[in-house]
This record gives sequence, C-alpha cells and structure tokens, in this order.
Amino acid sequence: MADEIDPRRAMWRRGSYEIVGDWIRPASLSVLDLIEEVAGAPLGDRRLLDVATGTGAVAIEAARRGATVVGVDLTDELVEIAERRAAAAGVDVRFVLGDFDQLDEVLADERFDVITSAFGVIFAPDPASTLDRLVGRVIGGGLIGVTGWDPDGALVPPESMIELFPERPPMLDMSPWTTAIAELCAGRSVEVAATRASELMVAFPSVDDAADQLERWAGGWTQLLEMFDTLDVGGEARQRFRDHLAAFSVATSDGIEISLRHHTSVLRTVG
Repeated sequence: MADEIDPRRAMWRRGSYEIVGDWIRPASLSVLDLIEEVAGAPLGDRRLLDVATGTGAVAIEAARRGATVVGVDLTDELVEIAERRAAAAGVDVRFVLGDFDQLDEVLADERFDVITSAFGVIFAPDPASTLDRLVGRVIGGGLIGVTGWDPDGALVPPESMIELFPERPPMLDMSPWTTAIAELCAGRSVEVAATRASELMVAFPSVDDAADQLERWAGGWTQLLEMFDTLDVGGEARQRFRDHLAAFSVATSDGIEISLRHHTSVLRTVG
C-alpha cells in the first residue's frame, strides 16, 4: 500500500499520532461511555471492533472493561504502537492492518456487537459507503459509536486559510458524522440512539506553541502548511492559523487551554 497512491496513509505517517492521540485520549474514550449509557449496561464480554484504532486507546480501554476486541488501522506503525500499549496494559486485543473501507478483506465474515471509531471514519472519503460497511459488520440491534471534530471547531481549517489557495481545493466535510449524522442514517437500517456535543480543553504554554506543536505532530496540519509553503504564502497561512487557534483559547495561570469541540453519536441497527 504505497503512500503516493494512498494520501490518507501518508497523512497518518506524518508527525506523531502517538503524541496527538494522547492529547485527545479523553475525547476518544467518550465513545465507550456513551455506548454504555445507551446499552444501559457495561460493555462486559461483548465483541467490539474499533475502526481506525490509531494507538489503540479505545480498543485497550474496551478490553479493560471486559470486551473481546479487534482493532483495525491503516498504518503498520500505529498498529505496532497499539500492540505494545496493549501488552503494557496487560489486555488482549487483536490488532489488524487494514482500511475501514477494506473490512471484508481483513475480517472475512466476522460480525460484532459494537463498533467504535473515535476520530477515524470521519476521514472517510465516502461517508455513506463507509457507514454501509460498518452496518454490515454489526449484529442486528448492535451499536455503532462515532466521535468526530466539530465542523466549525479549532481543528478544522478555517475559511481564512482556505481562501489563500488560488482555487478552492476539495475539503473534507466532517458534518455527516457529527452535526448531520441523522441525515447520513436516513434511509438506512440504522438510527441515532444518542448524540452528545462535548468540549476537551488541551493545555499549551501559548497559542504560538500550540500552533507549532500541531504543525509538527498533527500530520494533516503538517501537510496543509507545506502546501501553503509551495504557494509562497506559508507565513500568512501560519499567522491565520494562530489567529484561528486564538479564537478557541482561554488564558490560564500556566499558559492557555484550547477548546476542542467534538461530537459523539451512538447508532443502533434496526430492521
């Protein structure tokens, strides 16, 4: 799976999702809490599939809660990190290398009681097709939990940056998995059982430091700012990025905290 023909894999190999994933771990784990609320019971021994598992935060916590867990991720580097972390945590999770649009290839005919994806399938190029694949992997009455960034939040490039491109590029729309998830489910054998908007505050010494760290460690921001460099507008793009982050920041005694708004939804299969 060559990076030059798989830009999503290339993005996740940039920076360090091991670092970024730890920043957002509390937001990632919120999907398990909402699933247990909807189910009205702990995970227990349910079979759970964690799609785009990253460094395994959700998969490992689900195993701690008693579930039998399979984690799938696109990049072998993240799978290796997830395996090490699961071993260190003393839990048994089966991690598999594969794309969320290749579940038939990597999981054969396995089906699950619960499917989760925290900040994973929100990057699917075809949300409707990806949802259909997830629904096909969960048992009747099973649950699918998805967490994604607010489409107007701090981690989504603002219009002030996008307008620096000579021609507007195609932009990823996260709303089908967040604010418009009911529309995504319409006409499918799945319904929205619960949805929740939340806020994660992440501390940094300053806005400048936050921008620098995101550019260094978050592969999507790394790639985007490199694109602006090729257009000779990198300096202006970085200033607009800082202005954007400042709008979501609050001062603290130790520096700042940036508000990362996210949405978690739990879907239930029907019919």
